[in-house]
Formats: sequence, structure tokens, C-alpha cells
Amino acid sequence: MIDHQPGGPAWKRGAAVWGLWLLVLALAAVVIYVIWLRAFFEIYYVWLSLGDAARLVYELTIIILTIGVVAWIAVGESYLAAGAREHRLLRRFWCVAAPLLIAGVIGLIIPMI
Repeated sequence: MIDHQPGGPAWKRGAAVWGLWLLVLALAAVVIYVIWLRAFFEIYYVWLSLGDAARLVYELTIIILTIGVVAWIAVGESYLAAGAREHRLLRRFWCVAAPLLIAGVIGLIIPMI
């Protein structure tokens, strides 16, 4: 009798990696395009009052932030996959998600100041 089925837990591990990676992707989208759009609007249009340059600076900031977060997510996927192989998937997930959560909390606080 065979107790171990080859490839059995591999698809579960892959599904867990991709599920958590999609969760990170969704979290990043909410942090950038919901929370930080409002925070940067508050900074550039209300606090700094840059006039006509505010729109350019606002858009460049969002573009640069998007590029940085896309790089973070791309690196995070391989980091999560390596963590799954080492049985540290949740620990690595929190290492990838924690900076996004912190950035989200800071972005929520900025418009309230």
C-alpha cells in the first residue's frame, strides 16, 4: 500500500502561494489606488498648494509608487513560493504584507491631520 501520493500536496502548496499572492495584489491595489490617491491629493493640493505643478507632481508620484509596488509584488511572489517549499509560507506572507498594511494605515492617517 502506498501512503504517499507524489504531487499530492504540491498543488495545495501552489494554490496557497497563488492565493496569498493574489491577496497581496489586492491589498496593494487598495493601498495605492484607494488610500494613497486620497492622501497624495491631500498633500499636494491642500497642504503644499503647488498650483499648476500639483497635477504633474501628483501623477509622477503615483507612477513612481506604482512601479515600486509592482516590483515589490513581483519579488514577493518568488519569496512566497520559496517560503512554501520551506514550510514558512504564512511567515513570509506577513513579511510581504506588513509594509503594505503599514503604508495603508499611514495613508489613512494623513488626510485626518
